[in-house]
Amino acid sequence: METVFSRADARAYDRLCMDAQGLPGIALMERAAQGCARASMEMLGRPPSRVLVVAGAGQNGGDGYAVATLLRQAGHRVAVRAVGEPRAGSDAATMRARAVAAGVPIAPFAPQEAIDADLIVDALFGTGLDRPVAGEPRAAIEWMNAHGAPVLSIDLPSGMDCDTGEPLPVCVRAARTVTMVARKLGFDRPAARPFLGLVEVVPIGGPDPGRISRS
Repeated sequence: METVFSRADARAYDRLCMDAQGLPGIALMERAAQGCARASMEMLGRPPSRVLVVAGAGQNGGDGYAVATLLRQAGHRVAVRAVGEPRAGSDAATMRARAVAAGVPIAPFAPQEAIDADLIVDALFGTGLDRPVAGEPRAAIEWMNAHGAPVLSIDLPSGMDCDTGEPLPVCVRAARTVTMVARKLGFDRPAARPFLGLVEVVPIGGPDPGRISRS
């Protein structure tokens, strides 16, 4: 039987990896980014292509910065537009610093900016989102949907409720969703179908996800 994670399950799995297995959070982020970068390159083909990463301030944004670094190292032309700044000392801040060191240009998101891109990587929100999206994050979601380039979403399309599949109240329309460890509970709900695109589950090197009981 396929393992499916709720929001609480995803958090519990991260704790299991870090506390019981001794895997640092930065290592989990690196492994998630490797899967997302591989999927991105499958969509892009041979470099150089133009990639825009829209990164939030949390762990999902950290994944995005890590993907940006890997794609830059693979020869693609990558830029990041940041919606907020990672907390100092966080794994996401470490990944942002690595992206800067790799030569990835990073600037604040500006909804009026026109950016050419062959692929957009959505790294705005992850499974923890449980409230309506407003302000600059909502503008970023609407901007991605209006752009015209295909979108690869990390873990789930930003703006989707992990447990219900409902938009909150807006959601990225992804061409491809690369989700970590297990499908999310909301993915099989009718509300989620217009937003997910092709769903791929990638491992992050942790224990058997079946050890987590679905909430």
